[in-house]
Amino acid sequence: MKFTIIGCGNSGLIHAAKLYEKGYEVALLKTSNTNGRFFDQIKVEGFYHVKDDTLQGGGKEFDVHPALITRDVKSAVRFGDVIMVMTTTSQHEFVAQLISPYVRDGQIIVLVPGYMGSLIFRKYIKKDVTYSEWETTAYNGRIMDSSYVRISFYNPRNAFSVLPVARTPEVMAVLSKCFDNTKYTRKHILESAFHNPNMIVHPIGILFSASRIEYSNGEFWMYREAFTPSVVNVIKAFDVEKNKVLQAFGCEPLDYFEAAKWRNEEDLSIDPMTVFRSFADSSNKGPSFINHRYLNEDVPMGLGLYISVAKLVGADTSIQEGIVALSSALLGKDLKSGARTIQYLLGKEDVMLEDIKKAITE
Repeated sequence: MKFTIIGCGNSGLIHAAKLYEKGYEVALLKTSNTNGRFFDQIKVEGFYHVKDDTLQGGGKEFDVHPALITRDVKSAVRFGDVIMVMTTTSQHEFVAQLISPYVRDGQIIVLVPGYMGSLIFRKYIKKDVTYSEWETTAYNGRIMDSSYVRISFYNPRNAFSVLPVARTPEVMAVLSKCFDNTKYTRKHILESAFHNPNMIVHPIGILFSASRIEYSNGEFWMYREAFTPSVVNVIKAFDVEKNKVLQAFGCEPLDYFEAAKWRNEEDLSIDPMTVFRSFADSSNKGPSFINHRYLNEDVPMGLGLYISVAKLVGADTSIQEGIVALSSALLGKDLKSGARTIQYLLGKEDVMLEDIKKAITE
């Protein structure tokens, strides 16, 4: 199998590195100017350096030599048997249109994360392809001073969903070989979307820490500072309604902290808040400003989608709509405008529950 990574930021380069380490040929496709200097450096030198500081990696260092490093969409898309889209979810529409002329039958398109973006790609790609959506990444880390990539955290369990659902076994056969932790499945892409932790903690973390972020001059550590007992109460109130929505689509209720423990900790007997605090201790600094993707992406793409589905189920969306309204006020722009909704994804206003159930499985 050959892999094309679309998106050469932190997550893209980290997952490309882990694939390369496993012996797979990897292509890097750059579609934006973000981290452009480091990408240009990689292209000139033909490789990039990686330090794996996870417990599993043990500080191992190695160089990654991609088979193809390019901005040429055609060559990159045709290279891969599996295409991993690791841009922000707000770029899904752009990427879907960009790659659609070159996608071929039989490819697997993996969206990391998804937020039900498969339904956007289906609008533009008319080939017989299979989609997989992840709720988060298998590994975390970041580009360090445009000189190397540091892998700092490994999720012991990484769940994915497949569209159409009937093709789950064939995707499992591929992904479980590529990433040791990626051998768990969700029922469908809606379950993956609503278990995306970013939809909950990113907006809440910034919203309740806005003044601290602006006052701290870059010395803010969100996961260590933001989630005090009172803020945790907000997350738990969010979860009550979220689980009602998940149950309406045949999913088992699972709150944020239990889901985080399942992803982040080998030993499931440990208290979930202990796991969360441990994860916080290993997390990176930031964000250092309010106008951040934690609001610009996760509010319209995540909460916008959630609210549109939750209203159809009859769940209370007052907390989520409050977060959207206050986040919009913080940024001085309407985050509801252009938000991802189930109506947009399905291309009609009069959406019924059965329409959603069909779209996320077939």
